[in-house]
Amino acid sequence: MFTPLVRRRGLVADPAASLAEVAAAAGIGRTTLHKQYATRDDLLCAVGHRAIDLWGQAIDGVAGSTDPDGGLRAITAAMIPLGPQLAFLWRTPAFDHIPDLDERWHGAQARSLAVLKRAQDRGLLVADVPDWWLLQAFYSVIYVAAESVRNGQLAPLDAPDLALRTFLRGVGAQGTKEGS
Repeated sequence: MFTPLVRRRGLVADPAASLAEVAAAAGIGRTTLHKQYATRDDLLCAVGHRAIDLWGQAIDGVAGSTDPDGGLRAITAAMIPLGPQLAFLWRTPAFDHIPDLDERWHGAQARSLAVLKRAQDRGLLVADVPDWWLLQAFYSVIYVAAESVRNGQLAPLDAPDLALRTFLRGVGAQGTKEGS
């Protein structure tokens, strides 16, 4: 089955791409694309569901982790390669209005938060930040690491450690006071 998700050029790379551009990027004809997806919305939904499937698989890989970090490094390493798909998911506001996609998204997000909460319970993350901030900060680090790998600025094998170190410690110098 044709999957526009795995293409570097196409819908994931350019959410505004026309169906003709998506078909060309996939190396298929527009008619073939239309046989699989009747409308652009159908294609968007399929890509969204696939992104959530991949995100869910990443989370499943660390569910119930007994690692000292509660699976934080493992989920970081699993999510960075999914960066383009996750960015597509996170930056497509239309998905908020598709009930089954929105429900699955919130489920994956809750499961991601559970991993962050395990790390928090183990003292790796501060306890005094809102859950939404934890998630957004984590997603941001994942996105930057994925983009840096894609742009050739960061080696794929180095990305999880740099992303995790940045998430856990930030980029401020030791002993620096806030607001100075």
